[in-house]
Amino acid sequence: MPDLLDFGAEVIAISASGVLAPGPLFFTNILYGTRQGASAGLKVAYGHTVVELPLIILLAAGLFTSTVATQYASVIGLVGGIAIIGFAAMQIIIGVVAKKKVQAAPTIESKKSPFVAGIALSALNPFFLIWWFTVGLKLITDSAAFGLVAGIALLFGLHIWMDYAWLAGTAYLASKGGSVLKSKYYPLLLLALAVVLVYYGIWFVLQAIYQNF
Repeated sequence: MPDLLDFGAEVIAISASGVLAPGPLFFTNILYGTRQGASAGLKVAYGHTVVELPLIILLAAGLFTSTVATQYASVIGLVGGIAIIGFAAMQIIIGVVAKKKVQAAPTIESKKSPFVAGIALSALNPFFLIWWFTVGLKLITDSAAFGLVAGIALLFGLHIWMDYAWLAGTAYLASKGGSVLKSKYYPLLLLALAVVLVYYGIWFVLQAIYQNF
């Protein structure tokens, strides 16, 4: 029986680095949050879920019905590991740039629904898709150890709650006039997450190399 705690730690640590990274979805969430508070964050997260859950199911179905997961497990691990290290570097770079942007961003009131924005900014975000086709694909492959349905349910449950907590929480802070990105501790948080990413990236790469020798 695979180790549930190890898998849970892996999913949460890797997912956290993506969830907390600033991007178009996050900025839009902040702007909606200034007007609607935490409810805006929940709507954005729900829109994100509408895109993310079917994507995970489709990727899992493609993997497990074509036996790609077993035939190319080492390749997936290698690509996923390299991608994780790349995302770790981007985490720091984007974090610095995003911090400057959010401090200068005006407060706007949009007529568009936060739910629709959550769908659009997920489905049309190339970084979101790249993440799931590289890093996420590795997590999906690992989840197979718990069974097709149970593994995907476990992976999704461990991943999605962070989206809701983060988006709702930051939207609430935005409604109160505060911003997580303005905190002096936020860059340190990004750095810590980047270090965790590098650890898992190297681990996945070494596993892939070991399986081929």
